[in-house]
Amino acid sequence: MNRQTFETIISRIPHLTADGLMDISKPEFAMKRRDFVRSAKHLNQAIAASRYLQTVGKSSRFSRWQRTNCNHQVLRDLVKWSSGQEISEGAFIAAALHLGFTMGVQDGTVAYFNFLVPQMEYELEQFNKVRQLRKVVGY
Repeated sequence: MNRQTFETIISRIPHLTADGLMDISKPEFAMKRRDFVRSAKHLNQAIAASRYLQTVGKSSRFSRWQRTNCNHQVLRDLVKWSSGQEISEGAFIAAALHLGFTMGVQDGTVAYFNFLVPQMEYELEQFNKVRQLRKVVGY
């Protein structure tokens, strides 16, 4: 993904900021949108998220599990661990769309994707084991 591709993707979603999908009537929206569009940090995060998400398969339709679990809030720590850096919700959304995943939206602001369920269940299970081990050893 390059700057032009990133800008093309986010131009299609005018209410996307680094904080994810946002109500454009909020006073802080314009500032957050401008920062998201202009900052190289978010492009770099989208590139890092793409590296991880390109290993994820796609399902042909949405399930209840995907609506609940295939979103940035649930996957944030897994993606951070896999990419080695914090990934903003907006960068995560841009990366998923760049890779051809289908986005669904709940409550107008929660984006979820058609990530392959068996793979994501396995990845989350493995990550939770790592997280528990890290707690035990104090890391």
